[in-house]
Amino acid sequence: MAVRRPRRALVVAVGEGPARERAAADLVESLDRLGVETICLGAEQSAARIAAIAADERADAVEVCVSGRARVMFLCQLLRELTARGRRDVSIVVHRIG
Repeated sequence: MAVRRPRRALVVAVGEGPARERAAADLVESLDRLGVETICLGAEQSAARIAAIAADERADAVEVCVSGRARVMFLCQLLRELTARGRRDVSIVVHRIG
């Protein structure tokens, strides 16, 4: 089974601490080198806003840089919001920071 690489990714930082935004910027650089078009949202705490932007931008993936306490509930909410917008095909990739 081949790994599906996104062509367009939305990068977002969720949680507490300054490391999350640096990690998001580093991730954008890495994805750019791989030829993935990136949209960097920066720090955002609203799953509804992230899902709306992912839908509007026709993103293939949402790359979530998570820091601080576990954000399982946030990720579940993001999945629900994407599904509500008819974007069940969007991959959610979680990058744990610290």
